[in-house]
Amino acid sequence: MKKFAFLILSIFATLSLSAQVTTSNISGKVTDVNGKALVGATVVATHAPSGTQYGAVVDIDGNYRLLNVRAGGPYTVQFQMLGYQTVEQQGLQAALADNLVLDATLKEESIGMDAVVVAVDGANSSMNSQRSGSMTSVSSKRMAITPTVSRSMNDIMKLTPQASTTSNGLAIGGGNYRQSYVTVDGAAFNNAFGIGGNLPAGGTPISLDALEQISISITPFDVRQSGFTGGAINAVTKSGTNEFKATVYDYYQDEALKGAHYGVTDETGMYKRLNKSKQINNTTGVSVGGPIVKDKLFFFANFEYDMDETPGSTRQARPDANTAWGNNTTYNRPTVAQMEEIKKFLMDEFGYDPGRYQGYSLSTPDWKLVARLDWNINKNHSFNARFSTTKNKYSSNPSSSVNPLNPNPYDRNNHGRTSKDAIYFESSRYFQEQNFTSVAAELNSRFLEGRLTNTLRGTYSHQYEPRSFVGDNFPTVDILETLEDGTKAVLTSFGPDPFTYGNLRDVSTVVITDEIAYTTGKHNIIAGLQFEHNNTKNGFMQGGLGYYVYNSWEDFKSAAKGGDVTPLAFAITHSNRDDLKQVFPSFKYIQYSAYVQDEITFSNRFKLSAGIRFELPTYPNIEGNNNKAFEAMYKDKGGYRTADMPKARLNVAPRVGFNWDIAGDRRYVLRGGTGIFTGRIPFVWIVSVAGNSNCLQAQYIATHDKIAEGMKTPGFHQNLNDILTDLYGGTFKATDDLPAPSGATILDKNLKMQGAWKSTLALDMKLPGDVKVSLEGIYNMDMNTVMCQYLGMEEVAGGVQLPGEPAARKKWATEKGLNNAYYITNAGKNGHYYSFTIKAEKEFRNGLSLMAAYTRSGSKNVIDGIGDQVSSAYNTNTYNVHGSNNPELGFSSYVSPNRVIASIGYNKKLNKNLNTTLALFYEGYNYGYAAGYSYSRYSYTLSSCVTGDKGAYNLMYIPTAKELQSMPFTSEDNKAAFEKFIAGDKYLSKNRGEYSTRGGAVMPWYNTFNFKFATDIILNTTGRQNKLTVGVDVNNIGNMICGRWGNVQQLNSTSILKYSNDKYTFTEPTWSKYVGFASTWSAMLSFRYTFN
Repeated sequence: MKKFAFLILSIFATLSLSAQVTTSNISGKVTDVNGKALVGATVVATHAPSGTQYGAVVDIDGNYRLLNVRAGGPYTVQFQMLGYQTVEQQGLQAALADNLVLDATLKEESIGMDAVVVAVDGANSSMNSQRSGSMTSVSSKRMAITPTVSRSMNDIMKLTPQASTTSNGLAIGGGNYRQSYVTVDGAAFNNAFGIGGNLPAGGTPISLDALEQISISITPFDVRQSGFTGGAINAVTKSGTNEFKATVYDYYQDEALKGAHYGVTDETGMYKRLNKSKQINNTTGVSVGGPIVKDKLFFFANFEYDMDETPGSTRQARPDANTAWGNNTTYNRPTVAQMEEIKKFLMDEFGYDPGRYQGYSLSTPDWKLVARLDWNINKNHSFNARFSTTKNKYSSNPSSSVNPLNPNPYDRNNHGRTSKDAIYFESSRYFQEQNFTSVAAELNSRFLEGRLTNTLRGTYSHQYEPRSFVGDNFPTVDILETLEDGTKAVLTSFGPDPFTYGNLRDVSTVVITDEIAYTTGKHNIIAGLQFEHNNTKNGFMQGGLGYYVYNSWEDFKSAAKGGDVTPLAFAITHSNRDDLKQVFPSFKYIQYSAYVQDEITFSNRFKLSAGIRFELPTYPNIEGNNNKAFEAMYKDKGGYRTADMPKARLNVAPRVGFNWDIAGDRRYVLRGGTGIFTGRIPFVWIVSVAGNSNCLQAQYIATHDKIAEGMKTPGFHQNLNDILTDLYGGTFKATDDLPAPSGATILDKNLKMQGAWKSTLALDMKLPGDVKVSLEGIYNMDMNTVMCQYLGMEEVAGGVQLPGEPAARKKWATEKGLNNAYYITNAGKNGHYYSFTIKAEKEFRNGLSLMAAYTRSGSKNVIDGIGDQVSSAYNTNTYNVHGSNNPELGFSSYVSPNRVIASIGYNKKLNKNLNTTLALFYEGYNYGYAAGYSYSRYSYTLSSCVTGDKGAYNLMYIPTAKELQSMPFTSEDNKAAFEKFIAGDKYLSKNRGEYSTRGGAVMPWYNTFNFKFATDIILNTTGRQNKLTVGVDVNNIGNMICGRWGNVQQLNSTSILKYSNDKYTFTEPTWSKYVGFASTWSAMLSFRYTFN
């Protein structure tokens, strides 16, 4: 009783983030041959590799439950009852975050009767699962035969039918790439800060060789899981066993193992080739594990070192002005002579070397370490602890963004510094470090013969990502050169990109979880309390060394020599300190959670789970973050303050799920459920509240329209102090009365966390021939959608009426006396997602396995939420009719309407010393590039923001043939070309007389095949069978066979209609093959030696 009281006390003395799942369950029913419950029978499950045992006693209804068992296997489960024959089942696998159903029938014992031993193939059938929602489980065996060149968890998560690939990573289950939650051993492994891809450390925060299992859940109606509106991805690391094992391996890639044909031929019919710089990616690793004390204490460790040498820009300057450039060529607009002239001038005038501009590579080494300890303290208590760290760095192209210069001085998507119009110098690239450290410790305890269990877990995650660049400190400079059609376009850029100097992303997360589970009769009651603490620090100074945009190279040369030349635009951000030492805005976020759930086993055929989760997020105040001038400015205009924080609001998430074995033989299982899930807001948006308040650091932004009105700009200076002296008329001094910021971030005091109401209904079938078929439908309704608005705008009476359009659009202008600010709030409207999946799989005894799945999806949302900065969240892909402040529902660009995946695996033992594995994974879906991003949908827009709200371009109106006749164009031929294009476009032709919809057009179908080949050579040494494995993985192997296969399509522009000077101009968009390695094959060689 004292132990029980201590346990209850410990639960409520300990409080975590979204709950994590690190274990599995085994349950079932034990009866005699007449179906009578064998009350008191014992069930013992033994984890064969480690000898860990879990026991339970059959209750009055014949049920037993083994809770919180180690994921994986193989397991041997033994059923015993005095007077009855013992039954033993071997080779069982327990899937992570799932419940394995294992029933047994015992016969009365006769003299001389032996135990019944049933051997299972080890690949646990999904039909024996009691899950209610949508989940994909991937074992280490499955991971080992899945083709992967990147060796990222994303390649494994592609096995989920409801996933889509995007520029930033995998989008799952209707959420964007940020809206899934990833844990390893219960510790947060997602990109909490929110910039870049869906995973930290460049998508490889941990080695795949260290992982035992991964589960991808879209609708887990288990209240322990939260923090996502897309998918929940849980993984566990490998453990040591009773046998010493070690593996040494090497994965190798270089430029010769990448294709060069992107599907375009020259006039002779020969394939054009990508320019390949020297590239080496060589990963050497070692894994070792075994017992410290047999059956008691185990260790596992993995270490990898990766030597990367990656190419810089693959585009080239033209050898002369007569050489073609742009689409379907490897040349961009600048000539070698122009680039050499610019470089020589900078070195002669400033002693500044901007670096190379083509034909170069950069070295970026990284390493990973994982160490784990497992301790079976006694039969009722076990403990594990894991430490992992990844040190990673990569070299990146400069950002195409021109924030905070809003409105933009040029079209940064189609004519920016990374477009075909320009070539940037090496100094504009940056090195992004992606360091990630994680610690997890867990104590599992069992009481009352296993009916009461407790899990106490503590985790720490640290995402630390500073930036660096090549060369000395120098202002960011964009040099423009007008195109023949009058469009302003970047010619070249030098100096670090506008967001690199002082850039730091630093997030530490501490999570403590305590959870109790108690089994009584038909009920398994789970309750838990959780505490999460996040500390986010961000170094972000837009134009921290000064950011100049000049109309021409001649303008810059004149300014550099002290001439009186005004830049087209200018911006700078610096700290509010006398010594100008950088100050890092920081932000703390705390969440308290509690949950309770009852899993009710009404019979061995029907199980129902019902639970509720409570979450209370809190936002501590940021001291010294109230800008007095901004407060005074908005005193009578909504009362907004830069120090505003959302109120603490309790989120309530009820959930219910069921699993029904229709016939009682696990051949037809109906499952489903419904429930509410709460997601997260990217921390990068929230921390900008401190960074953009003009309190900790000051900003001076002179956009081209303000300069035209007379706003002051400094002359060009190489040194930061000289820029500020010129700008302020003397040395800068820190002050409490900085001017009101332009582009502040304000949080709605009534802000609610975004969530989703998810529902699933599915039928799993085991058809004749042991073919497993699943039919599954999923529906999500978004809740409390978070969006970004632009404050300080007022509506202009009468709006803006464009010729041919049925009504005037809204028109906006900055209200006199107000500075604009970004406002993070709830949209007041919500989107939705649905998918229907049919999946079939079959495993043959001869080593062949087959899987195929088709998913039909549809999704609409208020915003895609893909911006890395709060300003980007407002104007990136937020195409609209009446302005980004008034978004309409549009199609989610990251959800492919159709997706097909299929895999073939074959394992053949050629002789006693030789084993071969072949695997092929197919993925077909809607995918392509447009406006600088790769997604599944795109939008047809005007080439400007006619509503004046400084947001994204406006969606264009699709006129009928009659309406088009009355619209003024620059020429009749141009009008005829527009009519022809509309008539020939699948989307536009079906929607005439309406405004285009965001994401209304669907990308072309994209096919890719990934291949794996591996041969195991058994070597008998020192009395043991060691193994040498030689293999190759190939992504997009179709392109290796034929250069026209596997190429990604690219649309050169989606802004096809320009309205200027009372006339329209149509520019026909063209599809072309994407000129880059995304359109070619790549391969990786692998060598592995396993010591047994």
